[in-house]
Amino acid sequence: MRQSTVTEVARALGMSRRTAHRLRDGYWPRDARGILAYWESFKGRSASQVSSWFLRRVYPGGVVLHAGGHWSAHGLAVRVGQQLAVARSDGGLLAQTLELPAQRFELVPMEGAPA
Repeated sequence: MRQSTVTEVARALGMSRRTAHRLRDGYWPRDARGILAYWESFKGRSASQVSSWFLRRVYPGGVVLHAGGHWSAHGLAVRVGQQLAVARSDGGLLAQTLELPAQRFELVPMEGAPA
């Protein structure tokens, strides 16, 4: 934020230019709750997703729905109703069971699946 102009900082944090200018000059108010609320709001809007794992349910036929697509892997048909942790992988998806011992499956897009 130090490289940004006062106007850019004020716009990004949702505060007045005067407040942003005073913060840049080293002024910190006695009651900083408003400033901290601006900052938390900004962090929430600009943060990237830390976790790349998603929970998905196995549907009849071993189908896993993710990102608008239908995915499957050999051996998932017996796991209908279970939850899997799913992550993006090279050209497909990687799924892992949540029970121990954990099993991993390479999910592939299903041919002719309804959209």
